Amino acid sequence: MKQAPLRHRVEYAAYLLLKAVLYSLPHAAARAVGSALGRLAHRLDGRHRAVARRNLALAFPDLPRAGRRRLAAACFRHFGAALCDFISAGRLDPVELCRRFTFEGWEHLDAAEHLGKGALLLGAHLGNWEISGRPIGLYRGTLHTVARPADNPYLERELSLLRQRFGFAIIHKRGAARRMLQVLRAGSRVGILPDQRVRPQEGILVPFFGRPALTTPVLARLSQHTGAPVVPVFAYPEPGGRYRLVVRAPMFPPDPEAEPPASQPGEGAASLDPLDPADPVIALTRRYLEVIEQEIRAHPEMWLWMHRRWDLPESN
Repeated sequence: MKQAPLRHRVEYAAYLLLKAVLYSLPHAAARAVGSALGRLAHRLDGRHRAVARRNLALAFPDLPRAGRRRLAAACFRHFGAALCDFISAGRLDPVELCRRFTFEGWEHLDAAEHLGKGALLLGAHLGNWEISGRPIGLYRGTLHTVARPADNPYLERELSLLRQRFGFAIIHKRGAARRMLQVLRAGSRVGILPDQRVRPQEGILVPFFGRPALTTPVLARLSQHTGAPVVPVFAYPEPGGRYRLVVRAPMFPPDPEAEPPASQPGEGAASLDPLDPADPVIALTRRYLEVIEQEIRAHPEMWLWMHRRWDLPESN
């Protein structure tokens, strides 16, 4: 588009202005600024506000309408706060950043990596996910993540510099599977966030909040192929510009030498049910989404409800 370069410059100028404002304040004040911006976005962005309310109605049908509206508003405030926190944290050196974390379950990462098969880190667009991998990359070595480049090349350059500084390496989607296998075979770690909808040709249908959702099977296939454990990792904001990193117990693929479960009477050789848990990839992916769902239910205002998660091909 002819207007795209101009729009990119305007967006970048707005980012630099916001960055300058945040850097002039204590880091702990960044979330208050972001929360105010999120409150404004909730009032002005009717399209995403409607998507958030619709998703909350699907996920929490028993919650009164007023409660869902309050959650949607809180979600906007949280993501404004998380965005400004992320920008503000760019000023912190690695030592200061890690000093601001408290850790829960770090021993699970130790146990998973001790196996020598690499580790797959399971995350979600929840809490402070852009911050979550930084202490892992700094303490344990490079954390590889799959990401699509930002549409704005100026912002993409800024993101790339930040990620490299804090121990990240980006794997671009084209040819990602081969690169992820190489990383795991080298005993390193790959982070994947499977909580967003993917294209029909790239996904499988798996229940999420009790509703079929197109989900990438890559995480399950990598774990099944390499034996690498899947370790859930989440980061949440704490008062005073601090963070809490939560590492859950690792999940392992089934033993390939184990006997398959016996078929029940009347079952055929293959199921036509797209949610068939007998499929090991589907069964593993269900487990991953169940862990993410449990985290979201504990912090519902901190998940990205503005994303059209449950859209299926026939509804487009």
